Amino acid sequence: MSNGTLFERRSGRDRRESHIPFYKMLFFKGKRREIRRADDRNSITVLDQYKPPMLVPILIVLCFSLLDAVLTLTLLERGAVELNPVMRYYIGHGPVIFITFKYGLTALALFIVVVLSEIITKRYRIGSLILPLCGVVFGAVIVWELYLLNSYKLA
Repeated sequence: MSNGTLFERRSGRDRRESHIPFYKMLFFKGKRREIRRADDRNSITVLDQYKPPMLVPILIVLCFSLLDAVLTLTLLERGAVELNPVMRYYIGHGPVIFITFKYGLTALALFIVVVLSEIITKRYRIGSLILPLCGVVFGAVIVWELYLLNSYKLA
């Protein structure tokens, strides 16, 4: 600083506009765990790390999705009819395609919920209950399918 002038140290390029390469995100975890800036709260912001308690409900929902697919196929073998036209289409292409599609659809939905979880929980009080609620809904579907399996044994 000479003669009262200030030197600009910034390059003029916004470092937030560059993205972290995928391999660095996998191996060298970033440090963003929450949305800090007000501008970022109004947009979709992908974090580098997510809250560890989210892992358990995600695994439960994925396991319930697989169990639901297996129970559905078992019910279909015993004479039940799939009412969902989309799932009926994939069942017609074989059990492997059906299970893969069902699991993939569930995983995609969970991915979207995880990416948007920070925004959802900041805007809505009930947002933190989305993953546990998904687990409860899948659990209820499984209980219903077990009831149906028991009914088909008796019939």
